[in-house]
Amino acid sequence: MSHSYLQIDSKLVNNIRLVMTDVDGTITDILGYVEKIAQSALRQIIDNGIMVGFVSGRTLPRLDPIALDIGINGPIIGENGGIAKLKPMGDLIDLGYSREPALKDLAKLKRLFPNAIAATEDDADRTVDVGFKVSGVDPSELKKHLQNSELLDSGYMLHLLQKGISKGGTLKRILPSIGDGKLSPEQVMVFGDSLTDISLFRLFPHSVFIRNDRLLPTDRAAMEEAAEYVSGLEFGAGFATVARHILKMRG
Repeated sequence: MSHSYLQIDSKLVNNIRLVMTDVDGTITDILGYVEKIAQSALRQIIDNGIMVGFVSGRTLPRLDPIALDIGINGPIIGENGGIAKLKPMGDLIDLGYSREPALKDLAKLKRLFPNAIAATEDDADRTVDVGFKVSGVDPSELKKHLQNSELLDSGYMLHLLQKGISKGGTLKRILPSIGDGKLSPEQVMVFGDSLTDISLFRLFPHSVFIRNDRLLPTDRAAMEEAAEYVSGLEFGAGFATVARHILKMRG
């Protein structure tokens, strides 16, 4: 069960070398724009010698401009773990993932539920993850018909992803290639706000759940159970408050 972020102490903070944060719902406002206070907090973390990266469901064209504007100096993981690179505008890492399993299941869902599924605006930019929206069908019903992929709900759209791919799994996989190659999971702090981030919480011991009152009670309980800490506020304001506490503890 998670504890208040105020229990993050100086011993923990001074061992952290990398912060990886989700974007939507974690550093954004309710409309999906990165909050200025969150941008400022991220820059201060970087200025204090901690590497910062993104781990998001967004596509690279929607992540790189933000990363460059803030000055992110760590890895960028997009499409819910489907793609990754070690720095903004850098080369993609060959992870060996495929979009075909998700596309096959999407075609099946379209046959079973005609007129219920619509592509998202950014789906054309996706290379592994398939983003879509659905009307009139509960996502739990869609899950019953999947064979090759998994269904994720980010709260903004639904995603289909080849089985076995996750944000946490991809971050752990590329960890030996980050920085000096000596990072351990204990030196990483991860931030997220929805079930698409729960793999991060389960694979990395230092995790912060940015409070999300839009989650179903069962989903919120699962996030609080998996995370080590929880913020007091939602969205970018919640992230900024936790970041300020971390910087204070860092001295």
